[in-house]
Amino acid sequence: MDMLSILQIRIVTVFMLNLDIPMLISKLAGRGYITARARQTLEGATISFIEPPNVIAGKGTVRVDYDFGRRALGIESPNPKEILTALDEIESCLKEMNVDIDKALIPREAIIIAEALLKPRFTDNRYDFKDLLGFDLRLMEGGLVSEGEEPTSNKWFNLNISPIWSSYKVGGKENLYRITIVYREERSKLINFIENIENILRKLLEGV
Repeated sequence: MDMLSILQIRIVTVFMLNLDIPMLISKLAGRGYITARARQTLEGATISFIEPPNVIAGKGTVRVDYDFGRRALGIESPNPKEILTALDEIESCLKEMNVDIDKALIPREAIIIAEALLKPRFTDNRYDFKDLLGFDLRLMEGGLVSEGEEPTSNKWFNLNISPIWSSYKVGGKENLYRITIVYREERSKLINFIENIENILRKLLEGV
Protein backbone atom coordinates (compact mmCIF):
# COMPACT_ATOMS: atom_id res chain seq x y z
CA MET A 1 0.00 0.00 0.00
CA ASP A 2 1.86 3.06 -1.31
CA MET A 3 -0.73 5.70 -0.42
CA LEU A 4 -3.19 6.13 2.45
CA SER A 5 -4.93 9.45 3.09
CA ILE A 6 -7.29 10.21 5.99
CA LEU A 7 -9.88 12.58 4.51
CA GLN A 8 -12.26 12.97 7.45
CA ILE A 9 -12.64 11.98 11.08
CA ARG A 10 -16.01 12.68 12.62
CA ILE A 11 -17.31 12.06 16.14
CA VAL A 12 -21.07 12.21 16.67
CA THR A 13 -23.20 12.13 19.83
CA VAL A 14 -26.98 11.73 19.52
CA PHE A 15 -28.95 13.02 22.51
CA MET A 16 -32.39 12.17 23.83
CA LEU A 17 -33.28 15.89 24.13
CA ASN A 18 -31.99 18.95 22.30
CA LEU A 19 -29.01 20.70 23.87
CA ASP A 20 -28.96 24.34 24.98
CA ILE A 21 -26.98 25.36 21.90
CA PRO A 22 -26.74 29.11 22.71
CA MET A 23 -25.07 28.19 26.01
CA LEU A 24 -22.72 25.73 24.28
CA ILE A 25 -21.84 28.39 21.69
CA SER A 26 -21.05 30.87 24.47
CA LYS A 27 -18.78 28.38 26.23
CA LEU A 28 -16.96 27.47 23.01
CA ALA A 29 -16.41 31.16 22.24
CA GLY A 30 -14.72 31.43 25.63
CA ARG A 31 -12.32 28.66 24.55
CA GLY A 32 -11.22 30.45 21.40
CA TYR A 33 -13.65 29.03 18.84
CA ILE A 34 -15.17 31.08 16.05
CA THR A 35 -18.86 30.62 16.72
CA ALA A 36 -22.28 31.08 15.18
CA ARG A 37 -24.48 33.92 16.34
CA ALA A 38 -27.25 32.92 18.73
CA ARG A 39 -30.15 35.30 19.23
CA GLN A 40 -32.99 34.87 21.72
CA THR A 41 -36.53 35.51 20.43
CA LEU A 42 -40.01 35.01 21.84
CA GLU A 43 -40.17 31.67 20.01
CA GLY A 44 -36.77 30.58 21.36
CA ALA A 45 -33.21 30.87 20.14
CA THR A 46 -32.30 31.33 16.47
CA ILE A 47 -28.85 30.29 15.26
CA SER A 48 -27.02 31.95 12.37
CA PHE A 49 -24.79 29.05 11.32
CA ILE A 50 -21.27 29.99 10.22
CA GLU A 51 -21.11 27.31 7.51
CA PRO A 52 -23.62 24.92 5.97
CA PRO A 53 -24.80 22.52 7.10
CA ASN A 54 -25.40 23.45 10.74
CA VAL A 55 -21.84 24.45 11.71
CA ILE A 56 -21.95 26.26 15.05
CA ALA A 57 -18.22 26.60 15.81
CA GLY A 58 -14.74 26.13 14.39
CA LYS A 59 -11.10 26.27 15.41
CA GLY A 60 -8.14 25.26 13.23
CA THR A 61 -9.24 22.29 11.09
CA VAL A 62 -12.09 21.45 13.50
CA ARG A 63 -15.74 22.11 12.71
CA VAL A 64 -18.54 21.59 15.25
CA ASP A 65 -22.10 21.16 13.99
CA TYR A 66 -25.50 20.48 15.50
CA ASP A 67 -28.52 18.94 13.80
CA PHE A 68 -31.66 19.96 15.73
CA GLY A 69 -33.81 17.38 13.92
CA ARG A 70 -31.58 14.44 14.89
CA ARG A 71 -30.37 16.06 18.17
CA ALA A 72 -26.87 15.18 16.95
CA LEU A 73 -23.68 17.03 17.91
CA GLY A 74 -20.80 16.46 15.48
CA ILE A 75 -17.08 17.24 15.62
CA GLU A 76 -15.14 16.94 12.38
CA SER A 77 -11.51 17.25 11.29
CA PRO A 78 -8.97 15.35 9.19
CA ASN A 79 -6.44 15.76 12.02
CA PRO A 80 -6.60 13.15 14.85
CA LYS A 81 -4.82 15.35 17.40
CA GLU A 82 -7.02 18.39 16.76
CA ILE A 83 -10.31 16.48 16.86
CA LEU A 84 -9.40 14.79 20.16
CA THR A 85 -8.43 18.15 21.68
CA ALA A 86 -11.80 19.52 20.55
CA LEU A 87 -13.57 16.47 21.99
CA ASP A 88 -12.02 17.17 25.41
CA GLU A 89 -13.00 20.85 25.24
CA ILE A 90 -16.57 20.17 24.14
CA GLU A 91 -17.12 17.44 26.72
CA SER A 92 -15.80 19.86 29.35
CA CYS A 93 -18.36 22.45 28.20
CA LEU A 94 -21.16 19.90 28.33
CA LYS A 95 -20.12 18.82 31.83
CA GLU A 96 -20.37 22.46 32.93
CA MET A 97 -23.90 22.41 31.45
CA ASN A 98 -24.74 19.28 33.51
CA VAL A 99 -25.01 17.14 30.37
CA ASP A 100 -23.96 13.51 30.84
CA ILE A 101 -22.75 12.24 27.46
CA ASP A 102 -22.67 8.64 28.65
CA LYS A 103 -26.47 8.77 29.04
CA ALA A 104 -26.98 9.93 25.44
CA LEU A 105 -28.85 7.80 22.91
CA ILE A 106 -25.55 7.26 21.05
CA PRO A 107 -22.73 8.48 23.32
CA ARG A 108 -19.91 8.42 20.78
CA GLU A 109 -19.74 7.29 17.16
CA ALA A 110 -16.63 7.77 15.03
CA ILE A 111 -16.93 7.98 11.25
CA ILE A 112 -13.72 7.73 9.24
CA ILE A 113 -13.36 8.38 5.51
CA ALA A 114 -10.07 7.58 3.80
CA GLU A 115 -8.60 6.79 0.40
CA ALA A 116 -5.85 4.28 -0.39
CA LEU A 117 -4.13 2.63 -3.33
CA LEU A 118 -4.94 -1.07 -2.86
CA LYS A 119 -5.30 -4.47 -4.42
CA PRO A 120 -7.60 -6.20 -1.91
CA ARG A 121 -7.30 -9.97 -1.84
CA PHE A 122 -11.06 -10.34 -2.26
CA THR A 123 -10.74 -8.93 -5.81
CA ASP A 124 -9.19 -12.28 -6.81
CA ASN A 125 -12.66 -13.82 -6.44
CA ARG A 126 -14.17 -14.33 -9.87
CA TYR A 127 -17.53 -15.86 -10.72
CA ASP A 128 -18.40 -17.77 -13.91
CA PHE A 129 -21.50 -16.24 -15.49
CA LYS A 130 -20.36 -16.33 -19.10
CA ASP A 131 -23.22 -18.64 -20.10
CA LEU A 132 -25.75 -16.31 -18.47
CA LEU A 133 -24.32 -12.86 -19.23
CA GLY A 134 -21.63 -13.42 -21.83
CA PHE A 135 -18.92 -12.40 -19.37
CA ASP A 136 -17.60 -13.36 -15.94
CA LEU A 137 -17.96 -11.28 -12.76
CA ARG A 138 -15.31 -10.17 -10.28
CA LEU A 139 -15.76 -9.06 -6.66
CA MET A 140 -14.66 -5.42 -6.34
CA GLU A 141 -16.32 -4.13 -3.16
CA GLY A 142 -16.16 -5.55 0.35
CA GLY A 143 -17.29 -4.92 3.90
CA LEU A 144 -16.54 -6.14 7.42
CA VAL A 145 -18.55 -5.85 10.63
CA SER A 146 -17.88 -6.72 14.25
CA GLU A 147 -19.01 -10.30 14.79
CA GLY A 148 -21.83 -10.83 17.27
CA GLU A 149 -22.79 -7.15 17.55
CA GLU A 150 -26.03 -5.49 16.49
CA PRO A 151 -25.78 -2.54 14.08
CA THR A 152 -28.08 -0.51 16.35
CA SER A 153 -26.02 -1.09 19.51
CA ASN A 154 -23.45 1.28 21.03
CA LYS A 155 -20.70 -1.25 20.33
CA TRP A 156 -20.35 -1.64 16.58
CA PHE A 157 -17.69 -1.68 13.86
CA ASN A 158 -18.33 -1.51 10.13
CA LEU A 159 -15.67 -1.12 7.43
CA ASN A 160 -16.53 -0.74 3.74
CA ILE A 161 -14.09 -0.70 0.82
CA SER A 162 -15.17 0.36 -2.66
CA PRO A 163 -13.19 1.43 -5.75
CA ILE A 164 -13.26 4.98 -7.03
CA TRP A 165 -14.42 4.13 -10.53
CA SER A 166 -13.25 7.37 -12.16
CA SER A 167 -9.64 6.28 -11.56
CA TYR A 168 -10.10 2.52 -12.04
CA LYS A 169 -7.76 0.71 -14.46
CA VAL A 170 -8.41 -2.86 -15.57
CA GLY A 171 -5.43 -5.03 -14.71
CA GLY A 172 -3.81 -2.30 -12.63
CA LYS A 173 -1.41 -3.40 -9.89
CA GLU A 174 -3.34 -1.20 -7.43
CA ASN A 175 -6.43 0.97 -7.68
CA LEU A 176 -7.73 3.89 -5.66
CA TYR A 177 -10.30 2.81 -3.07
CA ARG A 178 -12.61 4.73 -0.75
CA ILE A 179 -12.67 3.37 2.80
CA THR A 180 -15.42 4.22 5.28
CA ILE A 181 -15.56 3.14 8.91
CA VAL A 182 -18.31 3.49 11.50
CA TYR A 183 -17.12 2.70 15.02
CA ARG A 184 -19.05 2.94 18.29
CA GLU A 185 -17.28 2.15 21.54
CA GLU A 186 -16.56 3.39 25.04
CA ARG A 187 -14.58 6.62 25.25
CA SER A 188 -11.09 5.23 25.99
CA LYS A 189 -11.21 2.70 23.14
CA LEU A 190 -12.59 5.26 20.70
CA ILE A 191 -9.82 7.72 21.57
CA ASN A 192 -7.14 5.04 21.19
CA PHE A 193 -8.60 4.12 17.79
CA ILE A 194 -8.47 7.71 16.55
CA GLU A 195 -4.99 8.35 17.99
CA ASN A 196 -3.66 5.36 16.05
CA ILE A 197 -6.01 5.51 13.07
CA GLU A 198 -3.37 5.40 10.34
CA ASN A 199 -1.52 2.38 11.75
CA ILE A 200 -4.76 0.54 12.54
CA LEU A 201 -6.17 1.24 9.09
CA ARG A 202 -3.01 0.05 7.36
CA LYS A 203 -3.11 -3.24 9.27
CA LEU A 204 -6.82 -3.72 8.53
CA LEU A 205 -6.34 -3.07 4.82
CA GLU A 206 -3.33 -5.38 4.64
CA GLY A 207 -5.60 -8.11 6.04
CA VAL A 208 -8.24 -7.87 3.33
